[in-house]
Amino acid sequence: MQAPFTAAPGGTPGKPGALSRRGFLKVGLGFSAALACAGLVPALSGCAPAPRTPAAGMRFLRDDDVALFGALLPAVADELAAREPGPRAPQLGEALRNIDNTCAAMDANARAELRKLLDLLAIGPLRRVLGGVRQDWRHTDAAQARRFLARWRESRFATLNAGAVVLVKLCGVAYYLLPAAWAGAGYPGPNPAVFNALRA
Repeated sequence: MQAPFTAAPGGTPGKPGALSRRGFLKVGLGFSAALACAGLVPALSGCAPAPRTPAAGMRFLRDDDVALFGALLPAVADELAAREPGPRAPQLGEALRNIDNTCAAMDANARAELRKLLDLLAIGPLRRVLGGVRQDWRHTDAAQARRFLARWRESRFATLNAGAVVLVKLCGVAYYLLPAAWAGAGYPGPNPAVFNALRA
């Protein structure tokens, strides 16, 4: 995948594409009604509500969110998907922490809109109907995750299009900020003289 940012010659990666407020509003407004209806799903299905506290070591992401992004990251970054599970795990963990830090740093309104999207994708029946993903995100491979993202990008509903953009940007930026990913993105790394001068 092409890196979602540009690198200035001899410098560090440029500022990632901003997650616009308009994009979050499209996501949040479109999913509010679905989530209102989804409030009945746990009672009807006999499922307990998902924990509302962050996952261990995270400030924003919950366990279901970690599973979601764990499935989406290899779908967005082809070279991550190509790695064996052992070497992949540390980079996946670093990218997940980058996503968590990005989400935690958003303003309250953006976090609220993003939470609507993530909560919707954590609800099995809605995930199946809207995303075509039948199994839990923990058991979703990169090919299935790519089909989910393609389905939302190609949807006639602007809300789903916007949701796909947000998810891809979060994953792409989080992964390609890792120094280990720079070579695959064609970025040679910071100019040593400039880097050392900045740290002096």
